[in-house]
Amino acid sequence: MDSPSERKPLPSVVEHAYGTWLWLDERVAAFPAHARRQLGHRLLDAALDALSAVVEASYTPPGEARRALLALAAHRLTLARMLLRGARDRRHLSIAQHEHAMRLVEEWGRQVGGWLRAETRR
Repeated sequence: MDSPSERKPLPSVVEHAYGTWLWLDERVAAFPAHARRQLGHRLLDAALDALSAVVEASYTPPGEARRALLALAAHRLTLARMLLRGARDRRHLSIAQHEHAMRLVEEWGRQVGGWLRAETRR
């Protein structure tokens, strides 16, 4: 087994995805109970699905399987954007929280998109 110093670091997209999911999880915990059960869980499911996809992609050899995982992450991030908009419109997130969340998710999406473009050129 590799020693910790010999292991490859996780791609920055994985680190960013994890940090974004943590931030979202903290915000959803503050939603009212009825919103947490429906909207909050769907939002966190979308974020966790995208996080899982980028983690799996980081361990998958280049090819069609990796591209499919990255495309799944991109689709789940699109759903997360819509759910964040709904959370703002229902006033479960402040405008400042929504703007911050959208910056985080947009950056995550840019990283996934760049990775996907790089994979497509291979």
